[in-house]
Amino acid sequence: MTNETIADDAEAAGRLIGYGFRPKVRPVRDSAYAALVNRYAEDPDFETLVTRYASGMGLRVIAVTTRAGMVHTALPGSAFETRMDQYARQVRMRESREAERILYGITHLAVAALAFPRPEDLADDGYQGKVRVSSIDRLVRSVCRVLAERVAESEESQDPPADALELERAWRAYERRPEVAPTKAGRSGASATRTLIGRALAHLVDRGMFHQGRADSEDGEKIFLATHRYQVHVRELASTRAYEELTELGVLPPITETGTLRTTRAETLYD
Repeated sequence: MTNETIADDAEAAGRLIGYGFRPKVRPVRDSAYAALVNRYAEDPDFETLVTRYASGMGLRVIAVTTRAGMVHTALPGSAFETRMDQYARQVRMRESREAERILYGITHLAVAALAFPRPEDLADDGYQGKVRVSSIDRLVRSVCRVLAERVAESEESQDPPADALELERAWRAYERRPEVAPTKAGRSGASATRTLIGRALAHLVDRGMFHQGRADSEDGEKIFLATHRYQVHVRELASTRAYEELTELGVLPPITETGTLRTTRAETLYD
């Protein structure tokens, strides 16, 4: 292998990794991108080069598919890791509001759980998750009530955990907020929970995780459709403790009598 060939391969690997930072570009609409994806799938040496190149940059390759394209995530401490203060600016959140930061985190977990409420949905590449702001709001409020009850029980039986009071303030802050708070211009005010959820969804749309579908024919509410790229990310999220704890609260509305993520986690998705 000549030095020129090595250099060409390294450049190709870099281009493929670069596509991962352009989530709205898909291989089906970009022939050069598609060629790199196919090479990754068919050439083990190129696959190794790409994963090692990405690792050196502080990235971990999650998946490379024709539908999702290059999907990677930042390793802890990486220059590409999204910090909470960066996210706060993107969704116009005040950094000093610790409770609001917690609620944005819970909101993102709720979006994932509602988009893919069953293991078979998450494992099925042909399944497309759908969410609405109202359904996310209802789920988060249910989570808030369950967590508030748990905090109350822990206070009765023993000293609450060090972070329990802060968490309790967060849940109560959400419950106190109105679902909508119309302004003079007819828009929902910044304090409304549906505004918070809308910002979280806009953040996901901007990153190619969702796209906006047609409004519901009955109530006119916007429906957000999950992309395959988001499905790949949720498969990673489903193996984390935070996601498991959310599903264990028992507040998710099952699609069927057996629909739940509680009984099956990563072993179903990755075996």
